[in-house]
Amino acid sequence: MNNRLRIIALFGMGFALLLAFRLVSLQVWSVEAYTDQARSQHVKKRVLLAERGRIFDRRGRVMATNFESQSFFLNQISDKDSLRALAVRFSRQSGHDEADLLKKVDRSRSFVWLARQVIDAPTGLPERIGRIVEMRRNYPMGTLAGQVLGYTDTDGLGIEGIERAFNPILRGEPGELSARVDARGQMLSTLGAVRQMPKNGDDITLTIDVDYQAIAEEELLKGMQKFDAKSGIAIVMEPHTGEILALANAPFYDPNDFSKSELWVRRNRAATDQFEPGSTFKIVAFAAALEAGLVEPEDKIFCENGRMRIAGGKVLRDSHPSGWLTVREVMEESSNIGTAKIARKVEKGPLFRQIRLFGFGSKTGVDLPGEVGGQLRHPDAWSARSLETISIGQEIAVTALQVAAAYSAIANGGRLMTPRIFLKVSRKDSTTAEGSPRPIRQVISPETARTLTSFLEGVVEHGTGKNARIHGFRVAGKTGTAQQVKEGQRGYDPNRYIPSFVGFLPVERPELLCIVAIDSPKRIHWASLVAAPVFKRIVQRILSLRQTPLRHSAPLLDEQPPPPPRADIHLVGLSRKAATDALKRLGMTYQIAGEGDRVVGQHIDIEENNVSLFLASAPIAAPDRRTEAKGPESLYMPDLRGAPVRQAVAQLTQLGFQIKISGSGRVIAQSPEPGVPVKPGTVCTVECKRES
Repeated sequence: MNNRLRIIALFGMGFALLLAFRLVSLQVWSVEAYTDQARSQHVKKRVLLAERGRIFDRRGRVMATNFESQSFFLNQISDKDSLRALAVRFSRQSGHDEADLLKKVDRSRSFVWLARQVIDAPTGLPERIGRIVEMRRNYPMGTLAGQVLGYTDTDGLGIEGIERAFNPILRGEPGELSARVDARGQMLSTLGAVRQMPKNGDDITLTIDVDYQAIAEEELLKGMQKFDAKSGIAIVMEPHTGEILALANAPFYDPNDFSKSELWVRRNRAATDQFEPGSTFKIVAFAAALEAGLVEPEDKIFCENGRMRIAGGKVLRDSHPSGWLTVREVMEESSNIGTAKIARKVEKGPLFRQIRLFGFGSKTGVDLPGEVGGQLRHPDAWSARSLETISIGQEIAVTALQVAAAYSAIANGGRLMTPRIFLKVSRKDSTTAEGSPRPIRQVISPETARTLTSFLEGVVEHGTGKNARIHGFRVAGKTGTAQQVKEGQRGYDPNRYIPSFVGFLPVERPELLCIVAIDSPKRIHWASLVAAPVFKRIVQRILSLRQTPLRHSAPLLDEQPPPPPRADIHLVGLSRKAATDALKRLGMTYQIAGEGDRVVGQHIDIEENNVSLFLASAPIAAPDRRTEAKGPESLYMPDLRGAPVRQAVAQLTQLGFQIKISGSGRVIAQSPEPGVPVKPGTVCTVECKRES
């Protein structure tokens, strides 16, 4: 018995010593670890989000701001069944998708958001559904400048556009709240303490003018809709400072509800998308030649009557075939052959250096995310014909911002400026920090800039840019109609073009520059008919605004307005020269399709005061009306109904018919009727009507 008592006492003493040791360990050696664990269970930290800074336009109008919203959550998820019931109830009262909420509850172990930043919050919810107040980003002007502003996610992080580029300034610094919670994780606010106050974000002001932006977007959309185009870009800049006054991308999207739009629509394509510029790029070869003294404005260049063979068997063509032209006229008529011959005088190395000086092949430095630098190969990688093709805007890719910056350099006397969209930041302590113009380098001499400006003024006054003329102002500009490369294949797509126009005014001291580029218009693809009129309407409406300084400072020209359009012109059967001379006397612009010296079809666009001429390689004989149209040489009249007028004219021209067109748009009637046997040379009447 005594031995058993001793053993029990020994075990009891050992257990007491072990317990004492454990207590000492908990109270002395592990006190910090267990204190931290207890604190984590009873004290929760909450992030106090800072209020995001606002975004203003240059006149102080709000483009992005914040307002209060409510977010709902479930915490301490252990009883899945009861929490699923809460999620179902929340779904029915708020309208949120029930299946989606149940998936969130099932996946989560401790915390789940039921809804974030709700404006019309449901009432009468159970206490176990927690709610907090959060600031939600709002864009009061809707779709206006959506691609420029970008948007934020639910945590207030800038994702695209200005919101992303200036996120560190706009977001501010979050604070921290420490508070005790009960067994269910609910915060006991009376015991909370703010460990760090949030620092609200700073406001920024952009160079954008909301009025200019609205005008650019409206006219760009109208131009796209007229020609059923895929997308469009319009930029308005101040060439001396590089300030972007408007930057429009169409189609539009609403950053308040960005998830409903496609990714490519949300891109700021003026900075992120590149394309072959076509004839707007010809200024580079002219600038290089003038700077080196290789040509003078009145030097004569033989333009090979519209066809010139270059290396690799490729034939370079002009839409307006010409013989001898002055250097000035080469620019005005946008002669590919004349430009290629000027580039030959410059040679590869100097031309490449001039391209780089204008900023092509590198980013402009604009404060917008996602900007690309375009594509420019080193001369060592050029082919035997690259000198000629690059000089006319092929084998090179640029962005609309690069083109705008290059033309701004011509307008301001030769200085390449960094495009600016940030004007100033306004801090919460009432201090401001303003940005300033950022010159990059002198691209060309002021003398060369003046000469190029005079060439570009001639383009608008006498050449391909007549549809950009603005009564009362001297305008300089250039058209460009570039074919697009086939997607995933070599060569160009014959049905996809990017017509563009870039111009500035007034010539005596340029204060406004605008570029318009339209992607894949249908029916007509010439820049003079698609892009130049959009430029004209944008600038005219901007000049009509009361607060536009240019409206009051620029001297009006003493000239008569252009003559009214003519609809009673009949040119079929005339030679190319006779027809074009007649149109020049009438003050009408024109475009030529086909090859040859005889007009076999015409299409008059009354709205744009423009005529499209369709040529054949030889005069077409009149039909022999004494003979019935039958036998092996007979043709059958094709069915043209529903076809675009341009397609109908091309088909009839190819078959050797003479054409008489009334109206515009799509064919609604024709004579002779479809299927009737006819002979080459028959006069075919086509009646057209625009789609409503």
